[in-house]
Amino acid sequence: MRVLSVGEPPQRDPLLRALEAAGCAPARVAMDEVPRAGPPYFYLGNFFEQIKRPLQLARIRRALARDRAPYVWWNRDAPWNCAIKPWRKLLIRGARAADIHLAHSRQSAELFGEPVGYFPNAAETDRYNLGSRSLESLRDSSAYRYAVSFVGTVNPAFERVRARVEFLAALRERLRRDGVQLHVFDTSVGSTLSVPEQVAIIQASRVNLNVGAVCDHPVRSWGIPERCFGIASCGGFLFCDERRHAADTFPADAWAQFLDLEDCVTRIRFFLEHFGAAREHAERLHRAVLERHTYQARARELLELLSAWRAKSAAQPSAAR
Repeated sequence: MRVLSVGEPPQRDPLLRALEAAGCAPARVAMDEVPRAGPPYFYLGNFFEQIKRPLQLARIRRALARDRAPYVWWNRDAPWNCAIKPWRKLLIRGARAADIHLAHSRQSAELFGEPVGYFPNAAETDRYNLGSRSLESLRDSSAYRYAVSFVGTVNPAFERVRARVEFLAALRERLRRDGVQLHVFDTSVGSTLSVPEQVAIIQASRVNLNVGAVCDHPVRSWGIPERCFGIASCGGFLFCDERRHAADTFPADAWAQFLDLEDCVTRIRFFLEHFGAAREHAERLHRAVLERHTYQARARELLELLSAWRAKSAAQPSAAR
């Protein structure tokens, strides 16, 4: 089966790479390109962008109906795209978002409507993994160089991370009073920090933070940032800000989160003083991610959804579509 995608090329899209490994042939198409009839395929669209050109989207949808090919949308920006211009919300609410609408946060249902399936981010295990380390070697407390670290975009010129920058600055000051150093590593555009260097930092940090996400505007996303899956797949101990979908994604005894600055400071102290407890969380989360939250797992989930959609579609007359 082919997959037509309006997003990144396969070499930059981990889900497409996983689909390709599962036997799907990926092809990139322009957002306004109307698919041509051919071998069976499904269409990975971007409804948030394509609804801005509704007439062209209607033509694409007619071609998909002709070919009995589903329009699939993975809304990875939910709920940030709820900040769409008010006049366009009426257009969106009157349209069918996708045949298969997946979202890393079910908040998107508020704007785009049901049905929507929870389809979280995942670990790029071909880039973020244990490498030469093992879970056993990470139990050696003397092997850690950093007490607390954050690896991610911290350029204050990027408006959507300013709250993160402010939180990390306040946290650094609070921890400094207790003699604990917070190390922040910037991965903004232009950064020279390579993926292997990021992995080395994660595996050398007793506490790896997730603070904020670019989709936390205008409200905090319930979804789990991709950083969290990457830290876990490397074997690092993840300490994350509150994410509602954590309960839908991970075992409770594998997840550690904080509510606010005071809670963050208190719980960092606990985990630094109780290294064994931190490692127990880390190992449980690592196993959960490798078992259920890799892009290979997401590809299998999507192919199962496509199979169910095709079976349902085949049972309906063409006019119903």
